[in-house]
Amino acid sequence: MCRACGFLVVLWGVVSGSGFAQSPSSRQAATHGLKGEYFNGPNFEHKVLTRIDPQVSFDWNWQMPGPGVPREYFSVRWTGKLYAPRSGKYQFSATVDDGVRVWVGGKKVIDEWRKQDDTQFVGEIILKAGNYYDLKVEYYNDWKGSIIYLFWKLPVDKRIAATTSPEVISANFLVPSFPTKPKVAAAKPPVVSKPNVVAKPSKPVATATRSLRPVPPKTAGVGQPVAKNEASAPAPVSNPINTFETLTAGTTLVLQHVLFEQSSYVLLPESYTELNRLLKALQKHPAARLEISGHTDNVGDPRLNLALSENRAKVVANYLVRRGIAENRLDAKGYGGTRPVAGNNTESERAKNRRVEIQVR
Repeated sequence: MCRACGFLVVLWGVVSGSGFAQSPSSRQAATHGLKGEYFNGPNFEHKVLTRIDPQVSFDWNWQMPGPGVPREYFSVRWTGKLYAPRSGKYQFSATVDDGVRVWVGGKKVIDEWRKQDDTQFVGEIILKAGNYYDLKVEYYNDWKGSIIYLFWKLPVDKRIAATTSPEVISANFLVPSFPTKPKVAAAKPPVVSKPNVVAKPSKPVATATRSLRPVPPKTAGVGQPVAKNEASAPAPVSNPINTFETLTAGTTLVLQHVLFEQSSYVLLPESYTELNRLLKALQKHPAARLEISGHTDNVGDPRLNLALSENRAKVVANYLVRRGIAENRLDAKGYGGTRPVAGNNTESERAKNRRVEIQVR
């Protein structure tokens, strides 16, 4: 059995899991991911199991994929919605043993339905930021090795980096389906009691009642792939809002409300209020220069944490540059987990270490 891509598979597995900050919580795993339908037989002959899989990232290594699913001669179909965080050309790839087919937005981007050893296949499609696309992945195993990893490579944002690397599609960008709105019974018109008055009858006056329109429930995990989460949010402090009234040289401030998607450097909209305050302060103090530094906890690969922290700092700097702040006034750096401000033994301590700081020069 060929294992030429073994090292590559292991590396991507690290990136997709706890490689950056921490792996998705149990709550995320329950509400994000794809619906997986498992069948006996390599051509979807007999369904034996349906479950939600957080991501398509499996090396069963001669183990049963699930209750009732054989070790060999089985097939799986994953379906759901894929969220596109950026606009541009996406590259999808799959490392499999044996066959795989992938559809994105109804377009087949990978079609390698045949027996083969660990092999990687690539397809491309243009997606628009903020949209959900139908995603379907079909896989079958013939005998022996049973491996499938589904990667994507996001469009390049040249303001942040010259290239991007493939990574296993995180559960944060996947939902099994959109929740359905509950049916609400139509409101009955109010009963109006007749006044007990003896008078000359007059023509009845019709009273119109407006039917109540059901209010859609608020749902999590649909508008954005990731909500505010523990992995990206800094710990609360006594002064919750930075006013940035004075930018005194030597001052270090934590951007307490600058948030990112988990294990990512995609900025969340909740961050804009604080960043706009910082923007106004820099406009008010044109001589001020900043070092913008990203920090993580110590969970995961230190090299990946270092890269993540640097990219987050660059995203903050880019936000300010795009709004008129001179690039030479800002210096973005990443320190990973090398400069903790608290311990790393508990989640509350680690939350304090995950932060973006500014130091006034």
